[in-house]
Amino acid sequence: MAATSTASSFAAGMAQPPLSAPTPASWRRHGRDRLQVSAMGRPGGGRGGGGGRGGGRGYIDRKPKTIISDSGMKLKQYVASDGVEHLGSALSARKAKPFPGPPPEGGPPLRILPVGGLGEIGMNCMLAGVRDRYVVIDAGLMFPDFSDLGMQRILPDTDFLAQWKHRIEALIITHGHEDHIGALPWVIPALDPSTPVYASSFVMELIKRRLSEYNLWDEKRFIKFEMRSRFKAGPFEIEPVRVTHSIPDCCGLIMRSDEGTIVHTGDWKIDENPMDGQVFDRELFQALGSEPVALMMSDSTNVLSPGRTLSEQVVHDSIIDKVLAHNGKGRVICTQFASNLHRLYGVKRAADAAGRKICFVGASLSHYLEAAWRDGRAPFDPKELMQPEQLPHANPNEVLIVTTGSQGEPRAQLSMAARDQSRMLRILPDDLLLYSAKVIPGNEGKVTKMLNALAAQGARIRQGRADNLHTSGHAYQEELVEVLQAVRPQHFLPVHGEYAFLTEHALLARERAGVNFVDVIRNGEMLAVRERRNRNTVSTGSMAAATARGGQPVSMVKYEGEEPTYYFNDGGKGTGTRQEMEIDMRTTMAMEGVVVLGVDVMRRGAGQYGLGCAVRCTARGMWTDEGRLLPQLVEAVEGAVLRLQGTASLAEVERSAIDAAKRRCVQFNNKRPEVICIAYEHDPRDAHLAAVSEARSAAAREANAAARGGGAGVLSPQRRPRSNPWEAGAPGSSVRSGGSGPGPASSSGSFPSWSADAPSAGPSDSAPAPASSTLTPRTRRTAAGAAAQRSSSDDDDDAADAPPPPPAAARKVRRRTAAAAAADDDVMPAAAMGSTDMDDEGQAAGGGRGGDGGDDEETTLSRLLRVRKAAAAASRRAKAEGGGADGDVASGPPPLTPLDPKVMQARRKRNPRDNPKAKADPDATAYD
Repeated sequence: MAATSTASSFAAGMAQPPLSAPTPASWRRHGRDRLQVSAMGRPGGGRGGGGGRGGGRGYIDRKPKTIISDSGMKLKQYVASDGVEHLGSALSARKAKPFPGPPPEGGPPLRILPVGGLGEIGMNCMLAGVRDRYVVIDAGLMFPDFSDLGMQRILPDTDFLAQWKHRIEALIITHGHEDHIGALPWVIPALDPSTPVYASSFVMELIKRRLSEYNLWDEKRFIKFEMRSRFKAGPFEIEPVRVTHSIPDCCGLIMRSDEGTIVHTGDWKIDENPMDGQVFDRELFQALGSEPVALMMSDSTNVLSPGRTLSEQVVHDSIIDKVLAHNGKGRVICTQFASNLHRLYGVKRAADAAGRKICFVGASLSHYLEAAWRDGRAPFDPKELMQPEQLPHANPNEVLIVTTGSQGEPRAQLSMAARDQSRMLRILPDDLLLYSAKVIPGNEGKVTKMLNALAAQGARIRQGRADNLHTSGHAYQEELVEVLQAVRPQHFLPVHGEYAFLTEHALLARERAGVNFVDVIRNGEMLAVRERRNRNTVSTGSMAAATARGGQPVSMVKYEGEEPTYYFNDGGKGTGTRQEMEIDMRTTMAMEGVVVLGVDVMRRGAGQYGLGCAVRCTARGMWTDEGRLLPQLVEAVEGAVLRLQGTASLAEVERSAIDAAKRRCVQFNNKRPEVICIAYEHDPRDAHLAAVSEARSAAAREANAAARGGGAGVLSPQRRPRSNPWEAGAPGSSVRSGGSGPGPASSSGSFPSWSADAPSAGPSDSAPAPASSTLTPRTRRTAAGAAAQRSSSDDDDDAADAPPPPPAAARKVRRRTAAAAAADDDVMPAAAMGSTDMDDEGQAAGGGRGGDGGDDEETTLSRLLRVRKAAAAASRRAKAEGGGADGDVASGPPPLTPLDPKVMQARRKRNPRDNPKAKADPDATAYD
């Protein structure tokens, strides 16, 4: 029978309409749309039209809802995500990840690339393909250990799958354990929306329930297959083969292509008497020995265990015996893995034999039984179950309780009952606990603590190996050798297990099964093989020699690759890498403690060194010797801050405080806690000081680097010494040098020099001034006052009496000075403008400021002082002369008025000392 699309529907209240598959580029937008569509709650009034109280963005009610399924069971319906929000940064492309291996047309054509499951237990996910066409086999998760604090799932490299999804043509699931389907809510969005997903019928029921919780179920995309029914997926023709395991409906995969055949066993064991009657397909595996199998991959979980696994029938009989032996003595509680439905056959028959009714305590048990009932493989009718609410009123000798929590999970019912926190299950003194599970490595401490607490409440525990209450679902050594000898592969690759298990399995295949070509790879590495003409070639060395002589090329090559990036999920929306989830910091905070500092930085009154500060401190998760550590931390932080410069930034303060606190903790209690420091300004008006200092330092470094690149060899900013304004020829001086020489500094300028005693008609009749008649600071002020009293009758003079126009250099200075004066109209009287022009012309004739080119800080300040003094002198003269007829001053500048605050603020903004973007120290460059 060919693979068919699923047609079964979910229970009433659980079914959701299929959503159209979004394009990869619209996942985020599509998720927001679905968030609004699937939101539950009161309609909101916001723009988005979503539900919830606030409206607009939509509200999802995440509280589990109890519903009654078609089977009569009470099930909890969860809403884990809107389809996108649980992804976190799992699909965020941080960098381009190369695809390992040779180019599509080079190297062996059959290729295997694991992204999880090799070198670890769980997280099984691998790519198998021909050249550049691949299928993904399984999408499992791995449960974290105690060192991954706060994490609930570890996921394969979904970012890699998303980047190379154009090469992936199908996803195939071998069985329904969490280490094979648990990562589907993250892997499905990483693939192209048109990529089909194949699974057996029971597994598809589990997938449907899981993806419905994450709003990712699409009926058209998920396809069921049956055993021994071939279907086309990517470059392969795939034939599922029945294997037995600890969960129903498991399969291996026979993948045939034009380049050769690959056999993948999945998780398996050989159970001669399975409880559901679906036996291991030994016949098909033996038939594979007659056709060339280029590569075989097999489960390595129990390769260190000699012999063969126990049949589930043995556990079935043991459970019946122990239940009957406790008849009339009280309740029987059996804890097991929720997915092990085979175990329930023995539980049901034991309950029937002892006249007891079965009660499930744990939601996951009900979900697995519901999926089995829908697929027609439930061990009993769910309607026969007793409800947990009836336990307090039931006869203890008529109850058999099946519960979860065999691994000591804190929120599982058995673990909560051990702490006396469960509302559904309370331990009675005469209870018998049948521990029908295996303690997973890493959980020994939690399980032992839980069993001790149960024993303290009076329960009797049966757990030992001799009780035969559990059997593994993974093959032992004799079973592994049997299948290897039956298939007779040309190449062998061990999978599913720790690295030590993989190497032991490779050795077992070589020594006991006669497979000459074996290899072990890690996650992220690629193994490429080609079908051999003669499977009995003895060694890689002889193969290389044959290739050198022009014979058969190398048939198995291992290619290095980057280690996959694992993603961590905290059980909610948080999904990211180890660094993004701050796992190392969580560990530090848990093991070393936390110190929180608040530093109030006070810059007032501080000199070049010695910032003031006030420190607040608290510590958590560490020994403080009754609080004696805190004053020492405050003292250490204050001392570190006081040693900083007065212009130190808040970031520098925080770094110094953190370092000082860590050092003091090491001295006090030998701990290195995580120190969190928040520094803030006591006076916000001082916040700019550190930024200005840093900007100037950065500009100086850039200037020095540019100077070193040009060969100037400047190593540090040099402050230019201030010149004496009374020294002739000094920058900013009004005294002109009297010596002769070339250039504009010579006294024989090409335009006349105005005298302070010149008449108001202008300097048209005056001769060029001798070299000795230069302006001094005193005569310059006198000239400014005379210029302020010039009469407006100058405009009536004959044009012929006007002096010749100054040369181009003077006109340029005049224009520049006039533009600069225009900006200061609010503080400079109009009558003073003439003196400014005169001064600039005199500077142009006399050589300016030693070649500086004018317009520096000295010129601006001296001009302002000059204008103010000229106005004051004119006012005094007007008062002395008695004023005009109406008492007003006849001529001269108007009296000065206080500056507007906005004008003062604007001038402060133009002050180079308050400009953080200044390229150098303004005292050194001064507008050069």
